[in-house]
Amino acid sequence: MGEFVGLDSQVRIQKRMRQRQAWIAHTPGAINAGRAMAFDDPGRVGWDRVTALANEDDLAVFCAFPEAKIKADIGRHLGPGWKTSSWGVYFGTAAAVMAASQSLLDAHELPADWRMIAPERPDDRQIDAVQLLNQSTGVLPYPAFFSRGEASPIVTVCLTDETGALAATASAVMRHHADSRLGGHLFTGMVSVLPVYRGRGLGKLVNAAVLVESHARFGWSVATEQAAAHNHASRAMIEACGLRRDEGVVSVAAINSDEAFTR
Repeated sequence: MGEFVGLDSQVRIQKRMRQRQAWIAHTPGAINAGRAMAFDDPGRVGWDRVTALANEDDLAVFCAFPEAKIKADIGRHLGPGWKTSSWGVYFGTAAAVMAASQSLLDAHELPADWRMIAPERPDDRQIDAVQLLNQSTGVLPYPAFFSRGEASPIVTVCLTDETGALAATASAVMRHHADSRLGGHLFTGMVSVLPVYRGRGLGKLVNAAVLVESHARFGWSVATEQAAAHNHASRAMIEACGLRRDEGVVSVAAINSDEAFTR
């Protein structure tokens, strides 16, 4: 699909994210989320800087905050005209997540000739397949540089069927600065299942697989995931892997355009 993916405005943001990476790597509280500029501590970054970046992109994401407070901060600093979308945030300790996820993997026997892989550095063909599957399920894909690990340590699980076609995928990334409020947290998402294979528990399977594989590689302390309140399938998938919703916080995308920010 190419190095960058989506509408022209989305591609421009992805290119800026690549250009900002050196600054992000040295700035606790700032996050390269691949598809958007994100923050887990905007006060530490400085709201003037946050506002300038948000205005450049017409988009900013704020991770795991009390909803009323972060929306008030967005209105105060970015302006009253910004729209917001919220996702519930789920957390799981390594012990709880590994136990639940490994149990899921042990209980699921793949059909003959199906393969589950997690390449150390996916090649262009693998990245293209993941991007196409993400896009077909309504998920804006990560740009290729992000999937190769050129921003943050990342692992992507690919489940292929007997024909070699990609049936399901999920990714997990250590995107938070080690000295940030969420340092040591893994972010898991981008779960997509080919429509013909839905209803077979493959979303839970690849989500569990990427959690187990990422812990082996990165040794994270806490896993985090997000889901919209109405997305019951995603919520069930996340909870099956040992994470639990923190009712006190949400992640919020602030948008100053007519576009929507997908899950």
